[in-house]
Amino acid sequence: MTRSSLQAACFVMLGTCLLLSKTSLAQKVEPTSESISKGEAIYNKHCQMCHGATGMGDGPAGKRINPKPYNFRDKEKMAAETDEHLFKEITKGKGPMPPFERKLKENERWMVLHYIRTFAK
Repeated sequence: MTRSSLQAACFVMLGTCLLLSKTSLAQKVEPTSESISKGEAIYNKHCQMCHGATGMGDGPAGKRINPKPYNFRDKEKMAAETDEHLFKEITKGKGPMPPFERKLKENERWMVLHYIRTFAK
């Protein structure tokens, strides 16, 4: 085995290890009553001003935003959204909504997601 092929093999192994460790760290939080309750507190602090107290997208700051903030009470739209898609939008932001990947930890974003799902029930 040549030195360059040995280095390439090492890089592949290192990349695989990093990918596996990142995958194991990125775990979805289950929707328990405790995680939903924590999500409510986070929502009230970071989301309510735009999405409103009842999740209709009618918060005081949301009234000035175009397009209007997402209405989490729309059962049909919420049923069509996957957790992964909503999580990505919370993480990366969308339109006028800022990203929350630096403001909230990953588990906190999952908790918020589980809480906003309660609006459409």
